Amino acid sequence: MTKNTALKVFNEQYGAFKEGEKTIFSRIINKLFQVNFITKRKIADANDYRFILGYKEVFEAFLALTDFELNIKREDEVVFIKNESVYNHLRLRKTESVLILVLRILYQRKMDLVTLDDDVEIYLHEVHSELTRIGYLDHKRITKDRLKPALVMMRNYNIIDYIDKGLHDDARIKIYPTIVYVTDLEGIKEVVDKLDGYMEGAQEDNEEADED
Repeated sequence: MTKNTALKVFNEQYGAFKEGEKTIFSRIINKLFQVNFITKRKIADANDYRFILGYKEVFEAFLALTDFELNIKREDEVVFIKNESVYNHLRLRKTESVLILVLRILYQRKMDLVTLDDDVEIYLHEVHSELTRIGYLDHKRITKDRLKPALVMMRNYNIIDYIDKGLHDDARIKIYPTIVYVTDLEGIKEVVDKLDGYMEGAQEDNEEADED
């Protein structure tokens, strides 16, 4: 959509909005810029998801004027925006990156066991187990001062939700389908392979050092 076309569409359709609809539109646009992901799976966002689908063209037009693209994934009930010039990307810390990859792996694994209407939920101990399996943890625990900020960040971006403030092993984490659009499975496999290779190399070095 060219910006001239977008401007015409926006003026026509937004101009027909009632004041209440304009208020909702403004709030949702600001939410998209703030958290990027909106999913019908999150109860608090379900009506916003429906509103976007109902007024898809006016959202597309407004976002086109700001160099953003609206992405609607109906099969996963997810909406997100993408900047055409790759601006406003969030730089992740190492812990955040690895946790997102682990959650994506666990999400894919759980998806084979749930129905379309079920939410994907895991326990925190499964995260620790997977981190150990891929070699990121050597049978230790990821510290809470590193774990909590990463989980809070992902909750703020509608990637997960959790309520256990103590972060105990039995804390349940709900993983939203938005995780699919944060990472790609091939990228995960590549990173995990690299981690496995790194850990195998480190183990071989240690064995050689012991022999010397």
